[in-house]
Amino acid sequence: MTWTNWSGSVVTKPEQILKPKSEAALSSALAQSTGRLRIRGSGHSFTALCATDETLISLDEMEGRVLGHRTSGEEDIVRLQAGASLNQLSKGLQKHGLAFKNLGDIDVQSLAGATMTATHGTGQNFPCLAGEMRQAKLITAQGDVIVTGPDTDLLDAARVSMGVLGILTEAEMSVRPAFKLHRAAQTAKLKDLMADAHNLWNTHRNFEFFVLPFCDYALSLTHEETTKPNICEGSSDDEAALRQLRWLRNATKRFPRLRRKLLNGFVKNNKTEVEIGTSFELLANVRNTIFNEMEYHMPVQHGIDALAEVIAVIERERADVFFPIEVRKTAADTGWLSPFEGAPRISIAVHAYHTEQYDWFFKHVEPIFRRHQGRPHWGKLHSLGASDLKELYPRFGDFQKLRSELDPKSRLINEHLAKVFDVTLA
Repeated sequence: MTWTNWSGSVVTKPEQILKPKSEAALSSALAQSTGRLRIRGSGHSFTALCATDETLISLDEMEGRVLGHRTSGEEDIVRLQAGASLNQLSKGLQKHGLAFKNLGDIDVQSLAGATMTATHGTGQNFPCLAGEMRQAKLITAQGDVIVTGPDTDLLDAARVSMGVLGILTEAEMSVRPAFKLHRAAQTAKLKDLMADAHNLWNTHRNFEFFVLPFCDYALSLTHEETTKPNICEGSSDDEAALRQLRWLRNATKRFPRLRRKLLNGFVKNNKTEVEIGTSFELLANVRNTIFNEMEYHMPVQHGIDALAEVIAVIERERADVFFPIEVRKTAADTGWLSPFEGAPRISIAVHAYHTEQYDWFFKHVEPIFRRHQGRPHWGKLHSLGASDLKELYPRFGDFQKLRSELDPKSRLINEHLAKVFDVTLA
């Protein structure tokens, strides 16, 4: 059997793939097994989180999606099947008149995969998805069932744990009544967006921007809550735009001045796009152009400076890139290994077409992120090991200790995670 992630950067050949239909079946299978285990979601991680040559587990066939709903004070709390995709869960929540407060750029990931890697959207008042977790149910490698309490160290450890404490089967999440959004996409001069970025985060529910290297213009994307009727004006085809950007890159590789001139003309005359619709349908997008990605999360005071350096090095080295750089901001949370633990952060993501080399991520861009005290997105490409991560996460040592207690034989660790957590594999 062969399993590959979405971009094709990870290919693994497990001895077996287990698809339990219930928690009881999963617990029994784990209790009876002896080898190494990894869990897969939708495959949208670019690191080798799921790689294994022994047993790969999928929660795709677990029953149910929205499993319960209660209120706690002023919060709506829903119990969700963690193997279901965010899109499936959003549709299920909509039927109950509820919605996730925020979502990332895509919603095809499983809830488990999204929370375990600290997947996030943008908006300075919104934490990553794991920050909305109020309770977690884990099945350990031995088949034991653990349910965390709310506001506990165990919950904060479990929020972002890459599946090394146990398999997340259910999560209680804080949600809100269903709502609509007004989405606006428009171009602006890059220098103006960078100068005004903090103000734009302050004044919009959601704000992010997309930067094209070798271009003096960028795309601003905002969302505001609304009750107005649905509309769609001036919408464009993102996939077609990427194809055009790739053609421009290929045609002007040796002529950077011509590239800038053509890109400026291509971008600055784009029409403003306005759309009103259901929240989850506007927050998340369909991404069919396949890529590999690196994303780091910088302290707020370093984010824009880091971005300027990334743009400069890409242009100076003429890195082989045509994808926009994505810039977002996320609120703080309390997850021990959340990149947003303790303070809000600005996230910067660089991309490369899936068939093209991305060594420039590590050679030119990652050193900038690290110099600005960036923390890596766990599901995206990075080169950090335990010695680096201890300097970035105050509770990293506590997490290592808890991991070894819950999985003493390190059955949930593969080669990639052995480097992350400083584990010697037998």
